[in-house]
Amino acid sequence: MNRVIIYCLGILLTCHSVMAVPLAPLKRSGQTNEVVAVTATPEMVEQEYLRVAKKCGFTIAYALPEGVTGDILSPEEAKEYLPFFFASIDIFPSRFLEETKLNTVVLCRNLRLRGVRAGGIASSTGIIALDVPIYSLVIYHELFHIADKERNNPEWTKLNNKQFVYGGNAFNSDAEEMDRSDTKKLMNAKSNLAIRKDFVSAYAMTSEMEDRAETFAVMVANPKQFEKMAAESPALKKKAEKAKGIVREFSPGMNKDFWAFIANSNDETRMKDLVNRAALNAQRLKEKKAVIRSGYTK
Repeated sequence: MNRVIIYCLGILLTCHSVMAVPLAPLKRSGQTNEVVAVTATPEMVEQEYLRVAKKCGFTIAYALPEGVTGDILSPEEAKEYLPFFFASIDIFPSRFLEETKLNTVVLCRNLRLRGVRAGGIASSTGIIALDVPIYSLVIYHELFHIADKERNNPEWTKLNNKQFVYGGNAFNSDAEEMDRSDTKKLMNAKSNLAIRKDFVSAYAMTSEMEDRAETFAVMVANPKQFEKMAAESPALKKKAEKAKGIVREFSPGMNKDFWAFIANSNDETRMKDLVNRAALNAQRLKEKKAVIRSGYTK
């Protein structure tokens, strides 16, 4: 089954469920996730795109989930952001990307789900829409959403304090209204520092699915920050192990070696490595063409 990465929009696809993250990634305790400024030529982007596309099985198409709107970037506009997107997904084993069933990525501005602004949106059909400028935290969050098949997992919710209840969010139109006791419990939990430490962000406190996706995203995007947070929360440390188990179940490559690599790297370094590699590959291709034109190989 071919994978698809998309630069712009043509038609609409129907999806069964859609998850989203807020427009601005929520930060905590110095957490940062800024887009790295990169100077990359279109040729460099094209070469790295072809390399990653071949590795992950992507092809180009045009689609968006139903109910999602946004100003889709043109191919030329998308080239500004593609190096960062590639650097973000390049860290994962091919098997992981294949098993997530990711097939479509849309880059756009003014992204909205049911009229609400969002930084990223994922559908159960393997489509991810990203608002630019893009953030690796959002990419990892959405990748986990389309990989995560679990719903209402009692093993996960048991990790939370008994005095906590998820509060729902503006993106979930099907969320049941909370009764008075649950509302009171949620308000008390949000003001309880000990309970808040069990979550990587305020958005993680809105639903079980968002909690898992947010936990995974911070583990990958900000490993050192997550390590500090988990050191203060036994529950968060257990959530990390659960998240690792979910991704390793369908991708053996997401093992201890992968997490060791993540622990000793960061987004900025990975971005520089990718651009340097792109420049080197572009230079090698140029030299190869020069040799062929010279007739030396004949």
